Amino acid sequence: MNQTVYSKIFSSLLVIVMLSPVEAKLIKPSMNGEEKEILIINSKRRLYYPITSDGLNYSVQGPARLEFISRYPVIRKKKESHPYNYKLIIDGQDTVHVKHRYRVQKSIKSVQHPKHRYTHSGNYFINLDKGIHTIEIGEGSGLKYPVLIRVLSKEFETMGKKREILSPMVHQNSVKLITDNKEVDYFECTYSIPLQIKAQGKKTLRIMSRLEFSESMGQEESYRLRVKEGKKVIGTFYFNTNRSSVSQISGRLDKVPGKWRSCEISIPKGIHTYSVEVADRDKTVLTRFILY
Repeated sequence: MNQTVYSKIFSSLLVIVMLSPVEAKLIKPSMNGEEKEILIINSKRRLYYPITSDGLNYSVQGPARLEFISRYPVIRKKKESHPYNYKLIIDGQDTVHVKHRYRVQKSIKSVQHPKHRYTHSGNYFINLDKGIHTIEIGEGSGLKYPVLIRVLSKEFETMGKKREILSPMVHQNSVKLITDNKEVDYFECTYSIPLQIKAQGKKTLRIMSRLEFSESMGQEESYRLRVKEGKKVIGTFYFNTNRSSVSQISGRLDKVPGKWRSCEISIPKGIHTYSVEVADRDKTVLTRFILY
């Protein structure tokens, strides 16, 4: 997935308090949501909206985390991976270009289009701060069929006291980040060197992250983390951050940490291994993993 975002509004959109989302609910478009498609997934009926040339418009009350679940319809005999794309416009200012590529999920059926098959879901997340926000979803380019999408909103609650700090499976030295005369261990993650985390559910894994700013970077930068279990992409998380004025990286005087950002994934029952990677080739992200 590839996203490009311009301006500073995501600084205020990202929630920076120790919260975790609960109870996802489907959000219906406030405009252009008349056309619908019902998909049967694991014997459950799921409502999706096609992204046409008119787009879809949403009004959302924050704080909340939005999850955009998208699928692309293909003809029955196509078996290879299928690329598709769409765009998000946040509060009428920032444009996010979302790209996915997935194979067909054979078990999915459509009530309206029984001859079509549908890809595995592409999952994209954003966090919204307090207040009312507008989200516009625009159609992609070069596509034969409209992308289908459903938007879920999750409220937040406190993380609680029971937590466990996890270390990556492959041993590597931690990076010391100093804040208020306290040292906290983070682990370096890049595009070419992903991290693997083993976690046992049923719990929630919080990924704390800080972008490592070099001298050539500006005051504000964006970055993306992609979380996978095996070949399955659990989700891609977009962050926008600023240079921190109160923290520093021990032994790296030419680098400045960004303000911390976080995301969460739900861990089902059993033991699971996740790969966490930076989706931007030229950026380094310091990460910390908390299981609760």
